[in-house]
Amino acid sequence: MKSTSIEAGRALHNEQSIEAGFFSALVVIFLVNLIWVATSMFFDRFFPWISIIQGMILGKSVRKYGYGIDWRLPLMSFFLALFASISGSFTSALFLTGREFNTGGLVLINEISWHTISTFMLNKYGIVGCIYGIFSGVLAAFYSLRELSRDEAIAYRKFKKTINIREDR
Repeated sequence: MKSTSIEAGRALHNEQSIEAGFFSALVVIFLVNLIWVATSMFFDRFFPWISIIQGMILGKSVRKYGYGIDWRLPLMSFFLALFASISGSFTSALFLTGREFNTGGLVLINEISWHTISTFMLNKYGIVGCIYGIFSGVLAAFYSLRELSRDEAIAYRKFKKTINIREDR
C-alpha cells in the first residue's frame, strides 16, 4: 500500500467536522421553522410536508459544512431532522392557535404544559406527522454524506483498513 493514499485517506477523515455540521443544521432548523411559521400564517393552513423540504436542506447543509464520510453525520442528521419536524409543526400550530384566540403565538409560550405537548402530538402531529418526520430524517441522512471521487474512496478505504489492522494488534 502506498503511504500517500493512506495519508490522503487520513486527510479526508480529519477533514470531517461534526461540530460544523451540527451548527449548520441548527441554523437550517431555525430558518426553515421561521419560513414554515410565516407560510402557515400567510395561508392560514398547517403544512406538514414542509418537514420533507427541511430534511433535504438540513442534509445538504450538513454535507457542505460537516464533510462527513462516516456514519455519525447521517445519524445526527436523521435525529435533528426528526426534531426539526416536531418543532416546526409545533411552532406552526402554536402560532395558528394564537391567531384563533386573537393573541400571538409568543404569548402562548407561557401557557405550554405537558398536556399541551401531548395533545399536539396526538391530535395535530399524529401518525401523518410521524411519517413526514421519519421521511424527513431519512432524506437528511441520505443527503448528509459527502460524495467521494473514486480515488478518494479508495484512499479512505485503505486508511480505514490500516486503522482496523492497528486495532487488531
